[in-house]
Amino acid sequence: MKKSINILMLMTAMLCGLSCGDPIEPETPSPEPENPAPEQEQPAAPSPDFESRFQKHIALWEFTGAWCANCPDGYTNMNFILSTNPDFTDYVHPMAFHSNKEDTDDLAVEETYEIMNGLKVTSNGFPSYSVDMMLGGSLVADVALRDHLYQTIEENPAYCGVAVSSSVEAAEASVQVELYSEIDASWRVGVYVVEDKVKYQQNNNGIYVDSYTHRHVVRRIVSASYKGDRIGGKVTPSDTEISTGYKIAVDPAWNLENTYVYVLAIDSNGYVNNMNYCLLNGAESEYKVK
Repeated sequence: MKKSINILMLMTAMLCGLSCGDPIEPETPSPEPENPAPEQEQPAAPSPDFESRFQKHIALWEFTGAWCANCPDGYTNMNFILSTNPDFTDYVHPMAFHSNKEDTDDLAVEETYEIMNGLKVTSNGFPSYSVDMMLGGSLVADVALRDHLYQTIEENPAYCGVAVSSSVEAAEASVQVELYSEIDASWRVGVYVVEDKVKYQQNNNGIYVDSYTHRHVVRRIVSASYKGDRIGGKVTPSDTEISTGYKIAVDPAWNLENTYVYVLAIDSNGYVNNMNYCLLNGAESEYKVK
């Protein structure tokens, strides 16, 4: 992992501040987390001529359920868009949040409805999506997803890099995160355990499949909330590296050969600016430069 990079820097004071046949009813919003996203009257943004040295990577959140008859088709639409477009193939990273409707999905995380409410995609039902926590819609309407991916590339460019490493010992993962800020900005990091290729039942167009392969399943939100944890001060100066660490209890049900830690850098708007990931057990992924 790269060491901290120090150069002469200028400190600027800043004010911190899814259609489908499976509709859902919005739940009562959950109480605000103890560390809510920072408020800024003037969120940080790069100058118009700014060009990041880091490759932009996009977080694509899929909202799904093993009970949802239309969700396999939604995943197929999503996967087709990602796998057939070179602008997306290596740079868009799905994360599937399962919902536990009527206690019928053991892969669910309890925060799914809170997240959908917070990102205002609840009205889209299942399956639905969010791109960089900024844009959302239904996964049945695949054209909208394609447009939203291009929109976030254009309107939400990277101005930070993320590096992550992780190791497991005695059923506990030690995760180290570095974030390099290219501009004066306020940052939070969202940390998630994601397991791929999980075998579990699925309602596939009205027929239940006992051993369906579920992709990119979010197993746990490690940060205090899906909005992330504060890293650095109210404003991190440009050209500064900041870091943090996490200890994660490893569930014995996880297949560590297919289990990853995803780290999302979340800006003062509440949008994912960049991300990175690595295997939970004994791996690291350095900054993704162009």
